[in-house]
Amino acid sequence: MTQPETTKTELASLVKYIIELGPNNFAKLFEIVINALIEAEASYKLGADRYERSEGRTNSRNGYRRRKKPLKTPSGPIEVRIPKFRRGSFYPAILERYSRVDRAIISIICEAYYAGVSTRKMSQLFKDLGLANIDRSLVSRCAATIDSEIENWRNRQLDSCYAYIWVDAIYTKIRIDGAVRSTAVLVAIGVSEDGYRDVLGFHLGNRESYHNWKDFFQSLKARGLERSELWISDEHDGLIKAIEECFPSQLRQRCIVHWMRNVKSKVSKAELHWLLPRIKDLVNSSTRESFAAAWSELIKAAQARGKDKLLDWLDSTYHEITAYLNFPPSHWKKIKSTNPIERLNEELRRRERCIRIFPNDDSCIRLFGAILQYQSDDWISGYRYIVSPMEAIRENQKSPMTLAVKSDGIELCSVGYASYAELNPNAAGSQK
Repeated sequence: MTQPETTKTELASLVKYIIELGPNNFAKLFEIVINALIEAEASYKLGADRYERSEGRTNSRNGYRRRKKPLKTPSGPIEVRIPKFRRGSFYPAILERYSRVDRAIISIICEAYYAGVSTRKMSQLFKDLGLANIDRSLVSRCAATIDSEIENWRNRQLDSCYAYIWVDAIYTKIRIDGAVRSTAVLVAIGVSEDGYRDVLGFHLGNRESYHNWKDFFQSLKARGLERSELWISDEHDGLIKAIEECFPSQLRQRCIVHWMRNVKSKVSKAELHWLLPRIKDLVNSSTRESFAAAWSELIKAAQARGKDKLLDWLDSTYHEITAYLNFPPSHWKKIKSTNPIERLNEELRRRERCIRIFPNDDSCIRLFGAILQYQSDDWISGYRYIVSPMEAIRENQKSPMTLAVKSDGIELCSVGYASYAELNPNAAGSQK
């Protein structure tokens, strides 16, 4: 929209305001600027300024109204005056009536309300939002606008390569065919080659199965995704199979936090006193040398107590939890677990609580899509999550540090990390 040009007189007035207000009253300055922009937009819509006689005038002013609540800004709350028109209504573009997420929540509550699935608590929330007498057509228009925005965002083109990609799923409840069903929401986030985080997409499925994960990954491939230097996920069979099939020969890191919880379940509570300290040393290792020492100590402790089943399990999971060791140590804290995506999932759950049960699939896509799109925009325009990740990865690949086996023990070398069986060939042979 073309705005009226700012005159020298207006600029001089603004400079005067700034001088008079001083450096410690930015809220008042911001209030003046916002109200000036609103006045300019109103004049543009009317085709004339206040008290101006013009052949291009299309309407007339009819006083002002104030927002029910002050507009919240980083400098503090400010009062906003919105011009009223004699014919029709006016609301300034700079003060969009609802944020994308808020509009999504409102439309979902409205759908649930009209579908007859509201509870007393939801009805009260409906009134608190000032929507007790809302028109059904307004709900439909609000929902259609959001759906169009989210659909365009979900189908946008992706980069072909990402440094790291985290994938996870959360469960929510959706009313389907008159019954409430638990539905999986699959989510993927990534760090691009220039170091910025982004939400790559999300997908609804009746459960966290191989076929649903495969459909999700195929949709990411259709939008341009080809590879990630490292995938980070939990240990779900369907997820692992889908990654291996859709993105073959690409490294995957098993979430070491989930792995730690699994280890604790392999022994009785009475035995955690010797296991937990060693597991924590392993998980918190900051160098390859300390990881090797912690792993060796864990194996020795399990051997001394005759924990053969635990040793077998540790051996089978070793290579799944050590993939991150082949990447720059400065990245380890962020790539050895699914914590980065877990924090995003918590935000989804927090917003979901006010809905409890979605009236249909579309409403779930609307709310989660609005939240994830907002987060995506925030990440892309924010700070770099990892500085120059691809350069660091390539530099790290030039000098990998690993473990080799000698008959009298373990030493560091540059061949590859060893599992329990490789570190203890005699023990492995006796087990066969």
